[in-house]
Amino acid sequence: MKNNNNAQRQIKGSKPPAVPSSEQNAKATGSRLPDILNLAVLPVSLLYMEILAKIRIFGSLFDGKFVYLAAFSGFMGLIMSSLTMLLNGKARRIVSRVILGLLGVLFSFHVSYHNNFKTLFSWQTLGQAKDVVEFWKEAIGAALGVWYLILAFFIPLVMMCLFGRRIMGDDRRRSVSFAALGAIAAMLPYSFIMTTFFETGENDSEYGPQYYYTHMQNDPEQTFMYYGILNATRLEIKQMIFGSPVEEFDFYDVNEMVEDLNSEVSQSDVSPTDLDKPREYGDNVMDIDFDSAAESTKNKTLKAMDKYFASLTPTKQNEYTGMFKGKNLIFISLEGYSHKIIDPEFTPTLYKMATEGFVFNNFYNSLWGGSTATGEYSNMTGNFYVTANCLKLSADTYQPFALGNQFSKLGYKTVAYHNNTYTYYGRDKSHPNFGYDYTGIGNGLKLASSHWPNSDKEMAEATADNYIGTGEKFHAYYMSVSGHANYAKSANAMSSIHYKDLPEKYKNCSEEVKAYLACQYEVELMLQVLVQKLDEAGILEDTVFAMTADHYPYALSDDGLAELYGLKKDSIRKQPELYRNSFILWCASMTEPVVIDKPCSSIDIIPTLSNLFGLEYDSRVIMGSDILCDGDHFALLRLNGWSWISTQGEYIANRKFTPNENCTLSEEEQKKYVDGMNTRVKAMTTYSLQILEKDYYRHIFPE
Repeated sequence: MKNNNNAQRQIKGSKPPAVPSSEQNAKATGSRLPDILNLAVLPVSLLYMEILAKIRIFGSLFDGKFVYLAAFSGFMGLIMSSLTMLLNGKARRIVSRVILGLLGVLFSFHVSYHNNFKTLFSWQTLGQAKDVVEFWKEAIGAALGVWYLILAFFIPLVMMCLFGRRIMGDDRRRSVSFAALGAIAAMLPYSFIMTTFFETGENDSEYGPQYYYTHMQNDPEQTFMYYGILNATRLEIKQMIFGSPVEEFDFYDVNEMVEDLNSEVSQSDVSPTDLDKPREYGDNVMDIDFDSAAESTKNKTLKAMDKYFASLTPTKQNEYTGMFKGKNLIFISLEGYSHKIIDPEFTPTLYKMATEGFVFNNFYNSLWGGSTATGEYSNMTGNFYVTANCLKLSADTYQPFALGNQFSKLGYKTVAYHNNTYTYYGRDKSHPNFGYDYTGIGNGLKLASSHWPNSDKEMAEATADNYIGTGEKFHAYYMSVSGHANYAKSANAMSSIHYKDLPEKYKNCSEEVKAYLACQYEVELMLQVLVQKLDEAGILEDTVFAMTADHYPYALSDDGLAELYGLKKDSIRKQPELYRNSFILWCASMTEPVVIDKPCSSIDIIPTLSNLFGLEYDSRVIMGSDILCDGDHFALLRLNGWSWISTQGEYIANRKFTPNENCTLSEEEQKKYVDGMNTRVKAMTTYSLQILEKDYYRHIFPE
């Protein structure tokens, strides 16, 4: 009876469970990827994203480094896949979606950032996020410019969302065996990477794949090129937590290299005015006890730096030492400036200054990384850094060679101005630390009108009377903004205002180039205001003008750059000529121009001005050097890696040395010369960063 009741309840309640047919079984299991193929989903997706990013950022894929990128992507992708195998089907699918989503965001952000700033993103600049919000229009424009790539980065996630159940069904169990298999498989590409390290080794004067697997702080571009965005992210986060690994350089090699340069290369093209009466000049050095400094610290990096700087030969003073002693100085960092705007008709004041003062025919502005901040930092310190947080970092360091501090010690009135938000890039902290009474929009600077970008001319009009005509000696520093992107009449107030001022000769230029030239006209108007004010005060001949760019106008399109510079569009951002610019150094008291043909760059400005004004500085502990001193000189560039252009020729990273027509070195001497130069550049690109990160000047000047 009991059994009958149970049977009745079964009939009335629910149907007995259906037995799946063979067709349903096939549909449920046969269309799914086997577990072994599940392991390939993440590594293939990661490599796909890395390939898209590399082609977009660097313009090529098969450059000799792709094998390392593929191996690292396989290694990291298989490790992530192995970990997901320890989860059941549903959890595995969710975690895989999260990973693919995060990777899509990471790669989209990097590509958008590069499209905007033409430099690589650094996690150290996250503190600048509030500042960057001010340029939200440019940021949106940069993202829209690569919208198709952003969509492409999320294709793996979309595929996982649409077909995830077929790839990783709910009923799949954890698979420790396949997790182990994935981990073992991951060791294959990893072993390949390690094996190539032993095969390639490390050249004494160049970095290679081994270095870029473990380092990125002094040459991030090569780290990205070798191993991609994910490895660069791994290294930078590690660096932020544990600090930067720093190698020690053989200071005997550096000494030998310096001696070779002094003995083998041509002497300065700046000759003494009186050859019949040669004069012995002293060194530009200070009383620094490097041995005592090294003994006072346990920090290995600081000890290595003491050893290195003590080994260097200081630059000599020269006939130009103290030439401008006692004069005033106006120093301007010009936003996005190019020497191509110099024209006797369009910019007569700028033309006069560029042709009647010191004329540096081979001056270069490197794009250090980090946009305006790093360009301004190199202009103001004679050192360089590779991320945009450099100004903010410098606020907590000792900066004895910054001109504001140098001149304020002599009793000068030292002021600095910027016609944009005063806190941007942390200037409200860095510039006072550089020795300036600093004013910008938001802490006292009032302009006649409000635009984007604001007027440099109006900044000069609003500030000049603060220091001109007061009876005090002064040093004024300006960071301009009128030349800022974007370059279109509709997006740039200065372009719109000055479009009508363009000479007839520019009528056939593209709209983009016209907009660029129009906004840069503010440089001319600013100089006219300052010259007039100085002349009216009777101190024009007692005032020196120094000015250069923060970086080349990278926001121009490749077509626009090719048109402006007269270069081929193909790989235009890899051409050294794009980084050539002008360093204007002029005083109305000069009776004739002084022409300098030696290659030089923005880090050389501070030591050159320090020598001209007779300021006390130590040439060994500044990365740049006095352009007017005797001996070989070179311009340092971040171009395809760390590159340089010297009096003997040019070395572009990952290419061969190309001697110029005036090269005096034999083939054997060229190799020795290039090895010596690269050794020095390796040391510079390591220790320049550490000067800031380790507050090195406070270490050698403890009092």
